Amino acid sequence: MILALLLIATAAHAGLVDDVINAYGGAEAWQKVKSFRQTGTVSSPMRPAPGDVTRTWTRPDKLTFEVVYPTAKETRIVDGDHGTQNGKEATGMGLAAMRLQAARLALPALLLDRRADVKVREGNILEVAIAPGLTVTMEVDAKTHRVTRSTGKGEGIEFATSYGDFRSVGGLLFPFSEENFANGTKTATTTLTKIEVNP
Repeated sequence: MILALLLIATAAHAGLVDDVINAYGGAEAWQKVKSFRQTGTVSSPMRPAPGDVTRTWTRPDKLTFEVVYPTAKETRIVDGDHGTQNGKEATGMGLAAMRLQAARLALPALLLDRRADVKVREGNILEVAIAPGLTVTMEVDAKTHRVTRSTGKGEGIEFATSYGDFRSVGGLLFPFSEENFANGTKTATTTLTKIEVNP
């Protein structure tokens, strides 16, 4: 009886993960994605005017993030467990935030690459530990199997992103709109205008 329940739970787990990956274009297509570049604008309550944003993600977990505001520029680069912010070494909470952002930017790839570590929670929620003390959870829509919201958590920090305006790019599904939050406070709205896969 216990074995039967475990088999059912395992099948349900594999089914939900597969459903999400398929909704975003499928495992075969995402395995071919080595990198992608996203460009658009970011509006922040903490800034007087929107900035131009460029995000370049490279497998497995490298992200170059650059935003240019009218009066300032910010560059963040994270590659695995190493990162810099405006050319200075990132540590602690700053580095954790960058690692979580890199993981959240390519959720289908995260599910593929860390499939053995994915846990299914109640309410169609997937959870992946990306490093000791760092987790990403994904809230999955039961009908579309798209991730409507992801939350990255570390010690004392929580970053959430709500996704919208889903579009197909070369057969892969991407959200072109994001609402970003830090510890429950809205920090930015990101609106993408272009995504290039394997540029």
